[in-house]
Amino acid sequence: MKTSLPDPRPRRALRADHPLSAAVAAAVQSVGSGSEALFVSRLAGAVRKLLQRGDEAAVLAALDEASGPAAAAIAEAVDMAINGAGDDEDVALLARVFLLPILFVVGGKAPARIAGIVPDVAPITALLKEAGALGAVENFGLSNALGTFEAAAVVSPRRLFDVVRGLGTGGPDSLIEPAGIDIAKADEQVHLRFLAGASVTPADLPGFLERSSQVGRWGMPLSQQLARQLGEEGLSLLPLPRAPRPWFAALEDGRFARAELAFNLFATGAIRRIRSETGDPVADVSARDDGTIRVDLLSPLDPMLRHAHAWPLTAADDVGRVELAVRELLRDCRVQSVTVHAEVKAAEPLVQPGPFNLLRH
Repeated sequence: MKTSLPDPRPRRALRADHPLSAAVAAAVQSVGSGSEALFVSRLAGAVRKLLQRGDEAAVLAALDEASGPAAAAIAEAVDMAINGAGDDEDVALLARVFLLPILFVVGGKAPARIAGIVPDVAPITALLKEAGALGAVENFGLSNALGTFEAAAVVSPRRLFDVVRGLGTGGPDSLIEPAGIDIAKADEQVHLRFLAGASVTPADLPGFLERSSQVGRWGMPLSQQLARQLGEEGLSLLPLPRAPRPWFAALEDGRFARAELAFNLFATGAIRRIRSETGDPVADVSARDDGTIRVDLLSPLDPMLRHAHAWPLTAADDVGRVELAVRELLRDCRVQSVTVHAEVKAAEPLVQPGPFNLLRH
């Protein structure tokens, strides 16, 4: 499917004197050549050397400064550096760290609170092992703390590097703090949490991602287990687990999945309301100069009936991927008229001030 949206974000790149600049540029240039894995592996080697000598500031700067394909390449390389041993490291076993993203769709009761601790994580770990969620790897454990994106995102790469090598920094239980979900309104909402884990494997073997099973094999039983442990009477609770991934990959996967599901909840509700009042809606999709993709759903018969949603873009987001997600949902919802603007537009509030509140969301 052809994409049309422009990228509204300012271009960001590593400064020329950054120690990873040349390796990042080579990795980005290799995209589509069939040799991406080789160049990302070389970038991971450079990241590993920075972490070994304690120059975490350079790694954090790389993660913070780059955007687009460069940001994706750096995140992948950091995961590889953390979870893989270099030729100069004398380690036999690695406790490779990962995150299990979980989307919680909640509604129907307010006020309510979902605990930030899974009361009994043992049956969840057993379920994942039985289903082969981490492939042939069976020696792994999960923390019982449901942590936020923000808590997981600020965990130090050097700390993860040390945990993997067992340097006295604790296991996954010590990595992120639990955070409950406070529900203030009964409307359907989506929240993102992570369970941290570690898989103990020989250093010379590949990580679990090379052999992990599909979520379809274990996602529903895990969802049911979490709902039983965390639910309460009157609360609609649907946990939606995602595939376990290395730390920084899981952060991006979970964040994108949450943004996509939030848009889905908005669009399906708005389309249903417009159809019930005036008939089929039309959609207007545009990139905004505040770094968001805005979707307006409106009635062609009643200009006052308009619903708007802003999809925030992060540095690593692929605008084409976001556009495809928007288009595919609108197609699945049988929205026939979709206008996608090829120019960046000025940002405007989702709800206009004044007596009419033209935008409802």
